[in-house]
Formats: sequence, C-alpha cells, structure tokens
Amino acid sequence: MIHRVCLLVILGTLIVSACGPQALTTANGQSIGLQDCVLSAPRVEEQIDAKCGSLAVAEDRSNPQGRTLTLNIAVVPSIKRNPEPDPLFILVGGPGQSAVETYPLMAPTLFGIHEERDIVLVDQRGTGKSNPLRCLDPEDETLEDDQIVPLLKTCPDKLDADLRFYTTDIAMQDLDQVRSALGYNQINLYGVSYGTRAALVYLKMYPEHVRSAVLDAVVDPAFVLYQDVAEDGQKSLESFFARCEADAACNNAFPALKSEFEEVLRSVEEKPVDITIPHPVTGRPTDLTVTSIFLSNIIFNTLYAPDLVAMLPLAIHQAYEADNYAPLITQAFLLDAGIYDGMLYAVACAEDAPLITLPENTSGIFGDGAKLFVEVCKAWPHVDPPTVVHEPVSSDVPVLMLSGEADPITPPWHAQQLATSLRNSLHLIFKNMGHGNSESNCASKILDKFFETASVQDLDTSCTKDIEPPPFFVDFSGPQP
Repeated sequence: MIHRVCLLVILGTLIVSACGPQALTTANGQSIGLQDCVLSAPRVEEQIDAKCGSLAVAEDRSNPQGRTLTLNIAVVPSIKRNPEPDPLFILVGGPGQSAVETYPLMAPTLFGIHEERDIVLVDQRGTGKSNPLRCLDPEDETLEDDQIVPLLKTCPDKLDADLRFYTTDIAMQDLDQVRSALGYNQINLYGVSYGTRAALVYLKMYPEHVRSAVLDAVVDPAFVLYQDVAEDGQKSLESFFARCEADAACNNAFPALKSEFEEVLRSVEEKPVDITIPHPVTGRPTDLTVTSIFLSNIIFNTLYAPDLVAMLPLAIHQAYEADNYAPLITQAFLLDAGIYDGMLYAVACAEDAPLITLPENTSGIFGDGAKLFVEVCKAWPHVDPPTVVHEPVSSDVPVLMLSGEADPITPPWHAQQLATSLRNSLHLIFKNMGHGNSESNCASKILDKFFETASVQDLDTSCTKDIEPPPFFVDFSGPQP
C-alpha cells in the first residue's frame, strides 16, 4: 500500500537515568523550561528518564509575527557528571517519525555515547507533539489503494497547518534554534534513513556547528523518493532469492522458492483472495483482500528488516502450498514505525514528487508506488523543492556512513555518490543486511569510538566482517540447527 513505503528504521530498547538543567534561555530571552519526564514506546517495557520542554517557533519563519508552533523537546542528560560539551542530536526516519517517541527503541545502540554526551531529541514539526499531522486512522492500514488515495488527497483540507512550511530545510532551522536555545555550540548528528537527508541539510546550512555525523541508510542529495524503488527493490528481492539458493538449509527446504513466489503473485492477480486474520498487534479479526499489488508491498516492506526476511521463505511457501497468507501479512504489520503520514506527504510532495520522472514501463514487481504517490501529491500544496535539499554537499566534517547491501530503499550506491564530496568520510557496507545497521554490538562500538574521536582515521571496523543476517526459518520451529 502506498502509505507504507517510506524511509524508516526499527531498533532495540534500554532504560537509562538522567539529570541536568531545569531551564535554559535563548539569545532573545525566550525561556525553555525543562521538567522531569519519562520517555516510553509501545510494546517496550523499559522507560527512560529525561528532561522535557518546548520551544515556540514561527510556522512561517519569514513572518515571526504570524502563527507559531510548539516544538516538543527532550534532553537525556549524560550519565557522567561532566559531559562532553557537544551533544548528540537524533534525526529519525520517515519522513514522519517522532524523535522523542522513537528514542526508547534506539537507546541500546547509543548507550555508550549517552555515557559521555547529552542526547537531544526534537520532534520535527508535524510529528509527535510538534503539531502532529495525521491523515489515516490505524484501521485504514488494511484498505486498498483505491480507497486510500482519496483519503490522502483530501487530507490537506483537514490538517491544521500551512503545509508549505513543513519542509526539511525549515525543520533544520527549527533544530538550530533549539541548539542555540540549549546553549550548545557544536553538536554531533546521528541521522537514520530520512534523518540522513535532514542531517545533510543541516550540515549544508550550519557547517560551523557540526562536529561529526553518522548517516545510517543514506539518502543522498540526489535521492528522490519512489524514483528508484522499482529497480532497487527488485535487486534486493533477487538478492534474497540468491541467498536462499546459496544456503543449503533454505535451498533444501524450498528448492523452487522463486517460482513458488511467482505463482502466488500470478494466482492472486488473476483472482484476489478475501481472508480474515487476527491482527498481530490488536488481535481483532481483520478482513483483507489479497492482491498482487498488496503482496508486492508486503514483500518490499519485509525486505527492510533481516529479522523478518528470515521468515520470508517459509511465509512464501505457506502461501503457495496451503493458501495461507497469514505469515506473510503478519510480518508487514510488525513494521509499524509510527509515521505521521501528514508530515510524510507534506515533505515528500514538496521535495520529491516534483522531481519524479515516471517511466513508460517498469520491470519487476515494485513499479506502481510512484504513480500513486504522484497522484496523491497533485492534491497537496505545490511548492518549489527547497534548493538546499537536493544541492550537492561538500564538507570536511568527519562523517561515518552505514549501508545495508540488501537494503531495498537506500542501497549502498546512494552513499557511494557522496564519497568524493564528503572528503573526511568512511562508508561501511553490511553484507546481506537491510535498512538501518547501527543496532549490532559491532556497530554500536564503532559509533562509540567515532563520536569519541570525531575521526574516521584508524577506526577499527574489522567486526563488520562477522555480521550476518539471521538464518532462514525452514519450519515454524525455527532455523535448522
């Protein structure tokens, strides 16, 4: 489904403690009160102590006297009493994830960094508690595209926002205002997925304030959402089939996996299947119509996460052999990234849709999303793409880039395009891995050292050679021992 193809990441969780400032004042005297708060995430038991506050900013930053928005801010102070002076600002995916809501899932990866530095979370305008923009209700996620597209096209009229002012460049002006208000001179950036676009825009706009940056699942300046989905997604799918074929246990259990998948797609294209399954999150009976487009979108989203790819051969085989689509569909529901879809379309319709070139013919099974995306964006405000978003970046700031070799949406070639212009950078490619690669112990240690030294020189990355995706399930009891 069109609304589920986005830039996102899913990580782990951890409890931490916090202490720190109670209030700070901006250069113009505007006060930011920081009060004790607790950060939590759905289905995550641990909670994180933090300091929360807010900052009023102009919706139209060229008109300071006009309507204002309240940005939601959380600071997770360093564990050490005397932290390093340069904090870590987190920029999350989507577009449309809330940094404050997402952080509890990311905390284990960043624990070592948090020992030394404050972690700063700002809900980008349109997300979380920063004037959140939503178009679809949770129950709408099971609708067909012909039902969803009209809802998305009428959404702008229902949102309490001037959608011209929710682009990445304006959000990064907000971020710098927060930086100044919190009294930090230089900061470190950790951007994941769409957050890498935001990080690069901030780097272009405020280079003097960036000490270092990590870009995980890189959205390079030339990236246009949906433009390369058909080709990149197909390569990821072919990589998946090749990996199963090369794996003795997977190939023995499913020797005709690719042809089974093609037969399943052909079957539901000829005759869609109506099914009822328990929703994997709510448990409520959920009615669905399984079509070839529906299954293609499920496969695409599953390819993001190696943990879910491990189940994919068995799920495809179940659909083929027993007409049991529940294992495939259940996996897609597990990829809920908490996207504020109104913000997603506000950003993407301004920054990406005007640049899309629709091909006359598309190869593979992932070619329909771009057409639907462009169709939806016709009803959203027409603004010129912000120049700074897509203009080349040139910097000597230390930058560490992470890519998954089998990522269907931001494969390594996007990061490779930045190698010459980010002159002080290092690019790590994780073999057979998907979208977002910072959650392993190996990557976490590399990030710790990188942010400690702000250098890619002499960075020990040897452990990346040992990272492998989870083994394929050959039956419902798990992988072969």
